[in-house]
Amino acid sequence: MGSPVASSNALCGTLLNVEVIARMAEDDVMRQIQALVTAGEYLDQLLGIPGARLSGGGAFVGNRRMYRRGTAEHLEARAAGLVEKLPALNSPASMDAVEAAERRLGHPMPPLLRRLYLEIGNGGFGPGYGIIGLREGNFGEDPRRGAWDAFLPADKCLFLLCTWGCAIYSFVDCADAEARMWGWDPNPAPRGDLGKALFKEELSFCEWLGRWVNGRTYQPVLVEDPDSGEWRCATEEEKAMWMTAL
Repeated sequence: MGSPVASSNALCGTLLNVEVIARMAEDDVMRQIQALVTAGEYLDQLLGIPGARLSGGGAFVGNRRMYRRGTAEHLEARAAGLVEKLPALNSPASMDAVEAAERRLGHPMPPLLRRLYLEIGNGGFGPGYGIIGLREGNFGEDPRRGAWDAFLPADKCLFLLCTWGCAIYSFVDCADAEARMWGWDPNPAPRGDLGKALFKEELSFCEWLGRWVNGRTYQPVLVEDPDSGEWRCATEEEKAMWMTAL
């Protein structure tokens, strides 16, 4: 039988290694996001230059084609000089703004989210329509109250991160050690049971952002399981399949 001291030391070493690996992953995500900001590609949707490639199908804003970042179409157009860079982000959030948000929340933000606000920018970048800024950020006052308030679990500390349009939102659980993601999708939710619209996702905040920088983050989707009939979050595989079919 092994020594309790040796076992304890081994456990501590394992925990430290896990923390180092998590930190390395967060550092890598930070570097990749900073690279996207520098390149002017820090949102999912990017506009082409005016008047270029207006024929054929696709999404358009006025006389500009819209590209989804990371797709083959976007990469080819960028190589041809047909995609406009996004403007420079506003300055990062102040420490006062971050601490004020944490006081309102009643819990510290996940370290990675804190770093994003303090080192990258005060919102306006990231998945969906961009991470929502704090008090002095790109979005003004925090739009962090909505129909979901009545259904927030008492043992969670959900912080609204971004909107995807169509009343769909992403949250991070600041009370969870792994900073798990949650989604809100009221569109298919059963009438009279809107609480089903709030659900836990499969990803941590770091994993969610890591997928985003590689063009593989999708909006939260509520589905009714075809076998059990229960309402649940669509898996990443299901969402990827649906996106491919679009």
